[in-house]
Amino acid sequence: MEILVSISIVMVLAGITLQVMKNGREKAHLVRATQKIKDLGQSFMAYTGENGGLLPRENHSGTGDTWEAAGEPEAREVWYNALLWGMSRKSVGDIGEDSEPRLFYEDAYPLYVPGAPYPKSEKKLKNPMFAIGMNSRLQRRENETGHKPQGTVASIQAPVNTVIFLERGMPKDKKLVSAQANFSASPKAGPKAFAARHNQKGLLLFADGHVEVKSPTDIITGSGKVKTLEEGSSVVWTRDPDDDPN
Repeated sequence: MEILVSISIVMVLAGITLQVMKNGREKAHLVRATQKIKDLGQSFMAYTGENGGLLPRENHSGTGDTWEAAGEPEAREVWYNALLWGMSRKSVGDIGEDSEPRLFYEDAYPLYVPGAPYPKSEKKLKNPMFAIGMNSRLQRRENETGHKPQGTVASIQAPVNTVIFLERGMPKDKKLVSAQANFSASPKAGPKAFAARHNQKGLLLFADGHVEVKSPTDIITGSGKVKTLEEGSSVVWTRDPDDDPN
């Protein structure tokens, strides 16, 4: 009986120790991810200041965002190139041109997010898999021309509330709301693709440079409808809060 009691005590202590270690690891991931997205925000502010207020592009249209496409001249103003150069780091295009895809998945790289479920296999080396995405609602396609203007910072009417970057869902991220979608690891993302990696919450970077930790339930309903300011949300996804984000 004494042996069984001792074993039970050891098992309980081991369970507590493992939970403490897990909590500590998750807190460390949140701190590290927060700093990375803040650094990205500082580079975003510098970029817009140096380019007449223009926003960087959300992705490289046409051939997609492969390593090769990221190195094309047309992709120079895409955020994963332009902002990384502003941080004096290799851009995604540079990594592709130098055939160094592993660099993208190193902890020291600005776009690597601790706690994100990157594939453990070589699959992740085929194309860049983004755990951070630019808000895809900021740049809308014109009906007449089909062109997608970059937009400007000045056109963002509620910078304190407007999302610029978010932790975006990857294929193995858990969906906290069943209506969430597009967990594709692309460089752009809408509200339904918001990933909750930190105790069922994720990071949002706003146009004024501050970062908030939110739950997907704070920004979308169970049916997938995006909550607006009028519906109690503090988050805006379009440059004009009156534009319907749904």
